[in-house]
Amino acid sequence: MGHAQTVRKYCNDILKKRIKSCIWVQLAIKRYFNDLKRVADPAFPYMFDAAAADEIIDFAESLVIPDIQKEDKRLQLLPWMKFIYYQLYGWRHKSDPEKRRFRQGYNEIARKNSKTTSLLFPPVLYDFLTTDSAESYFVTKDGDQSEKAYNELLNIIKEDRALNEAVNSTVKAITYKYSRIAFFSSESGGIDSYKNSMSVIDEFHAYDTDKIVTAFRYGGRARKNNLVLIITSAGNNIASPCYAENKKCKEILKGTITDDTYFGIIYAYDEGDDWKDPANFIKANPSLGEILTPETLEADLKDALLTPSHQPDFKSKTCGIWTNGTVSWIPLEKWRKNYTKKIDSAELSGASCCAAFDLSSVNDFTAKTLYFLYGTKYTALHTFYIPEETIYERYTSENINILEWINEGYVTVIPGSTIDYSYIYADLLNDAKTYDIREIAYDRWKAGQLTELLEEKLPHIDFIDMDQSLRSLSQPTKDFEKAIRDGNIIDNNPVMEWMIGNAVIRPDANENYKPLKENKTSKKESTGLFLRLWHIPG
Repeated sequence: MGHAQTVRKYCNDILKKRIKSCIWVQLAIKRYFNDLKRVADPAFPYMFDAAAADEIIDFAESLVIPDIQKEDKRLQLLPWMKFIYYQLYGWRHKSDPEKRRFRQGYNEIARKNSKTTSLLFPPVLYDFLTTDSAESYFVTKDGDQSEKAYNELLNIIKEDRALNEAVNSTVKAITYKYSRIAFFSSESGGIDSYKNSMSVIDEFHAYDTDKIVTAFRYGGRARKNNLVLIITSAGNNIASPCYAENKKCKEILKGTITDDTYFGIIYAYDEGDDWKDPANFIKANPSLGEILTPETLEADLKDALLTPSHQPDFKSKTCGIWTNGTVSWIPLEKWRKNYTKKIDSAELSGASCCAAFDLSSVNDFTAKTLYFLYGTKYTALHTFYIPEETIYERYTSENINILEWINEGYVTVIPGSTIDYSYIYADLLNDAKTYDIREIAYDRWKAGQLTELLEEKLPHIDFIDMDQSLRSLSQPTKDFEKAIRDGNIIDNNPVMEWMIGNAVIRPDANENYKPLKENKTSKKESTGLFLRLWHIPG
C-alpha cells in the first residue's frame, strides 16, 4: 500500500499550521518539497522513488512488537515517522536508482515517542535482510543498554516464525547467511576495520565523544548504501558531540551549509516558547495523542515545577530544549535571546568600551572581554586563551567543540603547557589602538605584573581592581542578569554560552550572590569580572 498521500497530508498540515510545529520541522519539509521541484532540473542528481520508501514502511509495519499494549501488536508508524522513512529511503541517484541519496541522518525527538522501536529497529533489520553481506550495527551508550537493545531486537525476530528459523543468534550478534547485526556501546574500541552497511546510534546526547560515529561514517564509505542514522533526544550538556551535531543539522536546514547527503529533522520548542505551557508539547512530541498522552506530560511538567532540580531534564527530554544539566544562574534559553544581530568588530573601530581580563591558573581558560554600548544594547567581544598542549585533553574530556572554536577564532592557542600572559598584554595594547577603552577591570590575583606593565603603556585608561567578594559582586551580578533577561546584550560567542550555561548561584541569607563555576575541573569563572562593564562612560 502506498503511503505518499499520508506523507503529503502530514507535510501540508505542518506548513498550513494545522499541526503545531517548530521551525526545524517546517524547514525539513520545505527542503523536501523544494527538492521534489528540483527533480525536473537535469543538473539536480537525485530522483524520488516512493515505491522504495513504501517497501521499508510496509516491512516495518509487518513487524510484531511484543511490548505493544494493543491487541494487534504489529508496528503502526505514525505520519511523522513515515515522513522520515520517505526521506531516508525514497531519494535516489538518477544515475543509479539503486543508490540512495542520504548517507547520514540526524533525528532529534523527545523521549517516549517510540524513536527506537519505530525508527531504529526496522532499518537495522531491513538492511540485515536485504543487503548482501550486511554489516548492521546498533550503538548505545553503555553495555547495559546494548544488551537491552539486543534482547528487544531478538524478541521481534522471534515473533516471525520464518525469520526466526532463518537467523542465528550468538552473544551480542545476530547472523543470517553472510550478514550480521552486532551491538556496540559508545565506548567500544577496535571499530576502525568495519565496513558497515547500516549503523544506528541511539540517544547520542549521552555519548562523551563522537569517536564511534566518526569511525562508522568513514567505515561505510566503501558501501553503496551505507547509512549512519542518529536518533536522540536533546541533552543536558552543550559540550557534547550531540550538541555539535544539533548545530550542524540546523545549519543544513537553514541552508547555511549545503550537504545533499545529510537528512536531519528536529522536533523541539522554538526559542521564546514557554516551556511551562502544555500547548507546546506537540512541538517536541509528535506522537502526542497516539503513543504519549497529554496527562503523562502534564504530570512530568507538574513535577518539574515543584522540583527545580528536575527542570533541566524535563526541558531537554520533553521540550527538546538543550540545557547544561543544572539549575543554572541564566537558563540557556534566556541567554540565547542575545543571539540577535552579530556585530562585526570592524563596525566598532574607534568606539568607546570597557575591558576586563581574568588570568587563569596553570592551564585553565584565560579570558579577555570588551563591552560596547551599541545603540541601546551592549555588545561583547570576547577572546579566550588556552595552552596548546592542553587542546587534545580538552577535546576528549571537556568540550568537543574546542577545535571548531579555535578554527573560528573564538579561542586563541598559546604555545606551551601554560598561559604566557605576554599574549594578553599584546592583545590589550592592540585593542587600545583600535578602540576607545575607558577602563580595564581585573582581578588582582596573578595580575600584578601584567597590570603594572599595562598601566605604564596606557596611562590614560583607568584600571579597576575588581574585588571578587560576594559583597562586591552581588549587585553587579543582578544588573548583569537583568540585562540578559531583558535582551539588552548582543553576544553570539559560543564559548561564552558554554560558560554561562555552567554558571550557578548560591544566594546567602540576604539574597546576595555571584556567579560560580559548577565544578572546578572545567569551566572558567570568567563571568565575574565582566559584571563591572555595565557602567560604560558616555
